Amino acid sequence: MIGTPPRPGGPPAPHADQSPRARFRPSREAEARILLLIDAFSHKTRGQTRYLEGRVKLAKLDFLLRYPRHLRRVLTAQGISADKLQQIDPDEAPLDARMMRYRYGPWDPSYYAVLGSLIGRGLVDVAPLGNGFGYRTTNTGADLAANLRADGSFDDINQRLILLRRHLDKSGNTLKNLLYELPEIADAAWHEDLT
Repeated sequence: MIGTPPRPGGPPAPHADQSPRARFRPSREAEARILLLIDAFSHKTRGQTRYLEGRVKLAKLDFLLRYPRHLRRVLTAQGISADKLQQIDPDEAPLDARMMRYRYGPWDPSYYAVLGSLIGRGLVDVAPLGNGFGYRTTNTGADLAANLRADGSFDDINQRLILLRRHLDKSGNTLKNLLYELPEIADAAWHEDLT
């Protein structure tokens, strides 16, 4: 890892790589978050292997995971009562580097590197599914995800993942349409950082 990306609104991290290429490099935080996300959506059900279906779905779920304020708004619009959303702090800053607006909504240029790293290290399997690819954790990846879930520093992410799996386990296209109801996304220009 060359350096940590600068926090929006704050000073650059020490020795942070300021080059445009830095956006395409994975961070350890991103790898852990994406591993937890894929694991949450790839548990076996009724003896069948389940996959998180496609990068569009992965990106939209990751956006909601990273941006608690928007997660709360989307869940409220879906009719989820406020008492079930108390653990989501709407004032919490987005996790990791900011995502950008791209063709199908929120996107992070580092996804290719993050997924490549997880797949290359044998933590995630990829399989062709219909018009795209599905992702699931391997046994090793599932064990590592379980260890991360047991670490108290991932409690907020784990609580959000439970809400995402319970209420927003929808197709990537459906999630994209839900996010386009947010003016911050619908009105953003391509490649603009999302807030």
